[in-house]
Amino acid sequence: MTETTTNKPVHVIRRKGIKVAIFFNRTGENEFAKVTAQKIYRAEDGSWKTATSFGRDDLPIVSLLTKRAWEWILDREAEPSQE
Repeated sequence: MTETTTNKPVHVIRRKGIKVAIFFNRTGENEFAKVTAQKIYRAEDGSWKTATSFGRDDLPIVSLLTKRAWEWILDREAEPSQE
């Protein structure tokens, strides 16, 4: 079984320094979604960094964005096929 992943997300949702990215992967004829969540912050040296751990106050935002990602995926899956 071979799995291919595109390097670029098909959709990104951002709020308050949290980013959720949606990717679609294909295995054979099956397509499925994967979602990543990252916190984006500025380091002491001024450079931008990302982390995959979240603080207590980040969790409601992560929850909101993952819910929106889920809804976006469901809406896309409900669209008629373009084939």
